[in-house]
Amino acid sequence: MTTVVSRVPRMTLPTWAPLLVLAVVSVLSLGARGYKLGEPCQSPCTTASEHTLIFDEAYYVNAARVIAHIRPPSGSHYDESPLGSDPNAEHPQGAKLIMAAAIELFGDGPFAWRIGSLLFGSLAILAMYALVRAAGGGPWSAVGAATLMAADNLMIVHGRIATLDVYALAPMIAGVALYLRERPWLAAVALAIADCMKEVAPYALLVLGLLELGRVIVSARDPELPRDWHWAPALGRLLITSVVSLAGFIFGLWIMGLIATPYADSQHWLITGGPFVHLWHIITYAEALTSPNGPTGIASYPWQWMFDLGSITYLRINPSLPGHGLYAIHPTCAFIGIISPPILALAIPGLAFCAYRCARRRAPGQSAADVQLGLLAVAWFIGTWLPYELQSALDSRTSYIYYMIVVMPGIYLAVTYLVSQLWRLGRGWLRGAIGVWMVCVIAAAVLLFPVVAAF
Repeated sequence: MTTVVSRVPRMTLPTWAPLLVLAVVSVLSLGARGYKLGEPCQSPCTTASEHTLIFDEAYYVNAARVIAHIRPPSGSHYDESPLGSDPNAEHPQGAKLIMAAAIELFGDGPFAWRIGSLLFGSLAILAMYALVRAAGGGPWSAVGAATLMAADNLMIVHGRIATLDVYALAPMIAGVALYLRERPWLAAVALAIADCMKEVAPYALLVLGLLELGRVIVSARDPELPRDWHWAPALGRLLITSVVSLAGFIFGLWIMGLIATPYADSQHWLITGGPFVHLWHIITYAEALTSPNGPTGIASYPWQWMFDLGSITYLRINPSLPGHGLYAIHPTCAFIGIISPPILALAIPGLAFCAYRCARRRAPGQSAADVQLGLLAVAWFIGTWLPYELQSALDSRTSYIYYMIVVMPGIYLAVTYLVSQLWRLGRGWLRGAIGVWMVCVIAAAVLLFPVVAAF
């Protein structure tokens, strides 16, 4: 007698399931970052001066106030700068103009200061999904990378406070995604916008250059890879994107200078010589920020960031420990500049695995998209982290862990790549370990959340 063994069909999820999960992650992230957005503050929390500025908000919010023709409180940064100018001339005006516009629209208060970071943080998460898909990754891998970004404490904090980094990050990611979609002109526009937010955004061009170099090298040994990975089309794409984005940045500096003239506050100098003079001021200001005797205070070496060293407490409020004038401010909170430890724990293994997969000859069944994802992860990390390390090593440049914000997309890509490859092995114990790690990622997001971390 023949025994018939019936197979239980594998459950397949609908094609829209990843988008649904992405939507849920985006909404939860927006809600978490928007929670108690106006706090901490001092009772009765009815005026702008009663709300506490967090970390470098003391510079950027006051600069936005000056742009919006509002005099900052006496004794604070830029309280004597010419109204209508941008007294934070060491950075492009873009993000501060958005803050100033929000102040004009909603009034001088924490919602106006921080709503831009909230929105750009959400755009960055969606752009992370688009980046993985543009590189050829599957929808679930794209959701995974976007979720890592949403759960990373560094992103949670900077996605809700009025600093410049997240403003630059979102269009940086979008620009690289457009480039991978063979839209070099649109990519250049997005990257020019990023450049106008913070001067670190041009590192995206290094990412693209390294990616193209990697694709040229691997395609030279494997004729079955796409022909547009060869050097001639690669050079054409890269040249268009680089020239147009940098030209757009200069044009943006000129336009923004007409709206808010840059003002070197420490030198009492209104920079009226045009965009190139402003750009030179940005460069020389950055070059002067050095630590010849090694990092002190909140500064740290770039290599330390890969081991979660050099974390910064941006603001800590604890009513039971009054001091520094913070005794009447609530609620209890701790805004900490630190990368999610579970994510960072897989950063070096993930990057090493991506480099290994790209260096070896393409395995049977390994797609061009799989190669490209690994290349992109390594290119993004090297193109955004190595400049900081070289500046620190060669010029003793002062650096801080929050500079990692623009580096982290490469780590999200590498970690997602590693985890997805391990998951595909199908071994129960390995999938169980991945499940535990995912729980740790969520737990770290909760425990490091500003209104939880203080307890």
